[in-house]
Amino acid sequence: MVENTQDYFWDGYLHWADLMDEAVDGPAPSLGRVASGTPMAVYEPVFVRLRRPLLSASKGRVAEMQQGAVPCDSAGILALPEVGFLSGSDLAFDLDDLLIGLEHALVANAPLEFFLYRPIARSMAAHHRHDALFEVIDVGAPVLLRNGPAPFMQAGQASRADTLDSPVIGAVIDNDIGFLNSTFRHRAGPNAGETRFEAIWLQSRECLASTPFPPVNAVQLGRFLRKPEIDAMIRDDPRDEMRIYQDINEALHVWDPFRRAPPAHTHGTAVADLAFGQDNCATPDGCSVPLMAVQLPPEAAVDTTGSYSESFIVQGVRWLCAEARRRAPRSRLVINISYGVLAGQKDGGKFLEAQVAREVSLAEALGQEVHVVYAYGNSLNSQQVARLSVPPGAASEPLVWVVQPDDPVPNFLEIRALRNTGVPRLASLPEGLEVTLLSPDGREAIRASPPPGAAVPPLGPHRTGAAARLYHAPERAFAGRADTLGFYNLAIAPTRRIDSNLPVAPAGDWRLSITNTTDDTVDLVLQIQRGDIAPGFAIGGRQSYFEGIGVPVVIDGHPGRDVLEPLTNEGTCSAFACATHPRIHAVGAQKDVLGEITEATYAARGAPWAGAGAATHHRVVDQVFTYGVRASGTYSGTGTRLSGSSGAAARLSRELVRPQTPSG
Repeated sequence: MVENTQDYFWDGYLHWADLMDEAVDGPAPSLGRVASGTPMAVYEPVFVRLRRPLLSASKGRVAEMQQGAVPCDSAGILALPEVGFLSGSDLAFDLDDLLIGLEHALVANAPLEFFLYRPIARSMAAHHRHDALFEVIDVGAPVLLRNGPAPFMQAGQASRADTLDSPVIGAVIDNDIGFLNSTFRHRAGPNAGETRFEAIWLQSRECLASTPFPPVNAVQLGRFLRKPEIDAMIRDDPRDEMRIYQDINEALHVWDPFRRAPPAHTHGTAVADLAFGQDNCATPDGCSVPLMAVQLPPEAAVDTTGSYSESFIVQGVRWLCAEARRRAPRSRLVINISYGVLAGQKDGGKFLEAQVAREVSLAEALGQEVHVVYAYGNSLNSQQVARLSVPPGAASEPLVWVVQPDDPVPNFLEIRALRNTGVPRLASLPEGLEVTLLSPDGREAIRASPPPGAAVPPLGPHRTGAAARLYHAPERAFAGRADTLGFYNLAIAPTRRIDSNLPVAPAGDWRLSITNTTDDTVDLVLQIQRGDIAPGFAIGGRQSYFEGIGVPVVIDGHPGRDVLEPLTNEGTCSAFACATHPRIHAVGAQKDVLGEITEATYAARGAPWAGAGAATHHRVVDQVFTYGVRASGTYSGTGTRLSGSSGAAARLSRELVRPQTPSG
């Protein structure tokens, strides 16, 4: 790996996330500008593994904390010699996540792994500053650290809720979840009118605040609401649902578009309703199971590349498992994650896939049954995937990458090697592959074969943007974990001016070719990352795509469409949904054509090199004359429709909270 001080980057996505954080007119708030001239600072979440194993005495102390024999607070935790370095440092930590890591370290007899927050590392020296203490497994997008508690954290933050008597708990991780909606309330019995939400974590990357309890670097991301507080809003609060949501958002966010009440129709509410709601418009059968939820930061939906969602989804899964385990240790927990991205290694080794699968396995070791349900994707015929085979000494025919005008976000392409020996799988990119990229005016923007850890053009002392840049993200291997594969990450700047200090790329046809200077034929998979506007949002990107030819085909006896080589529909599935585990489910969308079930016209496909090769389940969400399934809108008494694999995943989640086991 190149050890140039100024060339440190985790990958092209996060380098651009850092650049975009300073933009005046970007699709997300500039945390750097908000923090400028204030005590606030921009940090980043990092998932780490301590190099020092837990001592026997520390294991005994942690076991006593879990049993309630000794206090389980920051002072007690920081007294453990393995994590004492956190005391008085500029690193921030979430006590709950640290406790989760300690619990896992005990049950797995493994090194301690947990999330902490550090000042953004913009050099190799800063990234490796704590190498003697821990390894960095993954890095997330920037967050805003506030020195001092947020107003809503002043009272009651240490209170813990009672245990639950329920065989199953439903949970959803999504955006804009209308938790006050009547579809999530009990309809009958002694609890009629009360919320079924036992807890919800409202995440905000604009609100990483110190807790009201020492030390000052013990922090909380966003806000937690529990059942008594939600019930008080429903029963006693004179404000309507819209006003309550707006007041909550005003306290959590600094950017005006995120401080408003959510729109009438939101993805998160519709998914939660289809999965666990009471409304008759969702399904004929009611659902009364207790609920938990994680509402992702708005940026996680606005930025559909996944840069702003991965670490927050993983943190959410860890919290949901721990909260459910503490409240109902023998209950089945069903977590619906109808989020996804297109480009990735798709073998279960991506950090989100690998860590969520690890959380499911660790939960099992602790006696808990956890199911995770993913949406498989809707990218059929989106012209975002291509296959190339380049003989030694040859260059590929140019691929045309169409980048749209007036796009306020960068566009990304991943170039990965395909290993065809044995079981087909993507592999780390071999050195010696030269990328040539021509801009729409025919000028050569890039001709390079950077080694792992390098970028062309170089980042330079000020880490400036470039109209086009090729990053070689290196392979990262950690004992006991799947490898994160090395790949070329090609980025093209926004085509709309969003800041005077950021470059603007020309829209149009960019031409890409690969020259193979190695001694062997190289098979490649090229994937254009998702970069569109998420459902329910008016801001976001404009999806780029490969120029190609679509042809009519017959699929299951029905007319359809496919693409011609070098484009392919193989591997158009979500890069979040390829881990293989008996309790991880990937759900594709189907259509009912007058009683005959077929794949939906947009349903993504797997590939022999992608996870299990196909979705593990399928559910009907479309009819021949109707699109989507009726579901609740954000506010009580409103309605919407939800289609796609998000709706299909929600339908499976609903089945999983019933006593019987669903079929494929």
